[in-house]
Amino acid sequence: MSNATPNKSLGLTLALICAALWGASFPLGGVLAGKLDPVVLAIARYAIATLCFVAVFMFSKKHTLKKIQSKKDAFLLMAAGISAQAVFFYFTILAYEYTSSGEIGVINGMAPFLTMAAVFVIDKIKPTAPKVFAVVLSLVGAGIIAYDPSNKIQGINLGHLFALCGVLGFVTYNYILGKFGSDLNSRYDLYSSSFYQFASATVALLILGIFTGADFSSASVLVENGKHLGSILALGLLCSGFAYAVWELATLKTQDAVITTMALNVLPLFAMIVAYFLLGETITLQKLAGVVTVVIALCIYTGGDKFMKKKPVADAAAA
Repeated sequence: MSNATPNKSLGLTLALICAALWGASFPLGGVLAGKLDPVVLAIARYAIATLCFVAVFMFSKKHTLKKIQSKKDAFLLMAAGISAQAVFFYFTILAYEYTSSGEIGVINGMAPFLTMAAVFVIDKIKPTAPKVFAVVLSLVGAGIIAYDPSNKIQGINLGHLFALCGVLGFVTYNYILGKFGSDLNSRYDLYSSSFYQFASATVALLILGIFTGADFSSASVLVENGKHLGSILALGLLCSGFAYAVWELATLKTQDAVITTMALNVLPLFAMIVAYFLLGETITLQKLAGVVTVVIALCIYTGGDKFMKKKPVADAAAA
């Protein structure tokens, strides 16, 4: 029991690293957006991520690929990969033409709210008051950012719609995990699950590229200079492959989903900071206020219910 606190501290640190990597993925994508075909860029990212896990299975004695045990498992893993990776990143790339990577990061940070809405519509599970308040607060924060004078397009624009479509892919992924995640986790570890998801996304994007006539020759841009090559390798190896491995370790160390989820709440802030250094995007006081508002909303969404449950006990003790 004496190791509980240091383990949770380490787990929180690892979860924050994941938040930083996933937040950085938006400006990293911005480096390459517009320079090559969107489908080809998405294929390159997830092909690299898939090969990352292939290398793990080949050279690691601890991790081996778990075989698919049923058609249902195959469908669920494939659906999760296509929605969370292919749909998510493809629409995110399209959004870069109209809006900043910082704004896209904020919109993606609102995924938990949209997942809550999906659960309410499909499963008729009514959200609690703190969660509803968090949604309203997050929309206020997003509005503050959307109408910042420094934006290249003022107000709500097509880029926000594309980013939202990408988030809906991730919401689909969250819903699948919420419904079938525990069942899948009993048969597949994170490494095997991630491999199947990344491989499914790569194949789906490849088929999309063939049918839409994607310009595969544009991939030559990736090796034109070190910044392009470094960006795609970071997206595939760090933000996709490595981040998932770190997330598993963070979860094992904390043994507390609330702690790790809270760490992800700062993802929009990481996205904006990295965009400032990597792409030179401006950080105005208005944008910073909007991001902080969204982060606060995410914290309320994550921990608000727990606080509400504990409050009567605290009041009783004070009496």
